Amino acid sequence: MDHKKSSASGLWYLIGGAAIGTLLGVLFAPKKGSELREDIGEWGRKGREKSQTLMTKLSAMVPFRVKAAAAFGAVKAGGAEAIRETEESFNLDGAKK
Repeated sequence: MDHKKSSASGLWYLIGGAAIGTLLGVLFAPKKGSELREDIGEWGRKGREKSQTLMTKLSAMVPFRVKAAAAFGAVKAGGAEAIRETEESFNLDGAKK
């Protein structure tokens, strides 16, 4: 158990160190603010494009039946919730609250 605890705390130290290093790198960057903002925007666009590509690939891997079942489950749950809310909004005698 202690080994897992020390591994987890080591991971947090690594993440914290990376965050501090990134912050210091941005603060002491030799670029102007406008150039840095452009670079950050470009990085964000590339990341969004990569994530969209990944989601497209993953979506293509999931069979249509699974997608249809998930959609049906979401519709069913939404319908049940709507019915429950409607029933709660009316008293037993039919008068609206």
